[in-house]
Amino acid sequence: MKKSLLSITCASIMALPLVTQAADNSVAAEIEALKQRISELEARQASQPDAASGAVANQWTDRITLSGKAEFLATHSELETGSTNDLDVDAVKLVVDAQVNELISLSTTLKYKEGDEFYVDEAIATLAKEGNPLSLTIGKSGIPFGVIESATWTDPLTDDLTDNTDDLAVLSYAQAGFSSDFYLFKGDQDNDDSVNNAGVNLGYAFGNGLSVGAGYLNNIGNTELFLDAGVDEKQSAWRLNVAMELGEAGISAEWVQADAFDSLAGAKPSVWHLGAHYNTAVFGAPGTLALGYSESDEAADLDLAEKRLAASISRELGDNAELIAEYVREEGYTDEDADTLNLVLATYF
Repeated sequence: MKKSLLSITCASIMALPLVTQAADNSVAAEIEALKQRISELEARQASQPDAASGAVANQWTDRITLSGKAEFLATHSELETGSTNDLDVDAVKLVVDAQVNELISLSTTLKYKEGDEFYVDEAIATLAKEGNPLSLTIGKSGIPFGVIESATWTDPLTDDLTDNTDDLAVLSYAQAGFSSDFYLFKGDQDNDDSVNNAGVNLGYAFGNGLSVGAGYLNNIGNTELFLDAGVDEKQSAWRLNVAMELGEAGISAEWVQADAFDSLAGAKPSVWHLGAHYNTAVFGAPGTLALGYSESDEAADLDLAEKRLAASISRELGDNAELIAEYVREEGYTDEDADTLNLVLATYF
């Protein structure tokens, strides 16, 4: 028994270095693996911007985009009183868009028109969630009553009648071709801060390129045309519009009718517009042929032409630029006709 115990003890003593060596090899392997893991983490961290400096800057630039345009105009007009010529920077627009987060986006438009300084033409915040058909837009923007589907450089008379920029809130819904807007705006006619002007738009886009729409505005008297004419009266208006896209060609029509204005001797100002365009090659580059005709009725007391015909041809000048040549014929209510030739260099970025 003693001999057996002695043998076991000797064997254990002899095996001890082997066990210790195996344990040391295991610890060394674990340490080496840990070092390798630390090296991988350090390399990954080095490839990313520091959260307290570069990361913030990169995220800031990723959320903001800049765009804009500048238009340079040369024009010649033949009037009843003689001819005029002009050469100027017609308009400059700078748009700053920012994605605040997944829900809120901002857009600010700075604009310059001939004779004016840079001013904030639009500043809006839009609350919309991806995949949700509802959205809310608040801020300062154009009142979304007129549709103004025109491919000519000169806008139709429907734009002159409905142009208005004000503080507003728009609740929109769009899904499966159907779209609607309900909006409230303050208006310049009110001397207080009350918001009692409203409008609604309805539209539907079919899958074959056809789209139709209708709109109601409870106060068209707040638009710039009526305010500039000294009309301080609130009257409602209606709009109907239709458009059809046929490949490279398209046609559109719009009609706006206002209710009777007592301050205009019971007149019901109205405007209708018909436009057409065709995208084709012009002297070897992409271009567009466009035609638009507008006519107003019962608007003699407003600074609005009775008829306006515009025909234009445009050609791309490389990327982000185009040259537009346009002829415009206007007829006034008192036979004050005007023929104008416009040559426009439009640049975009």
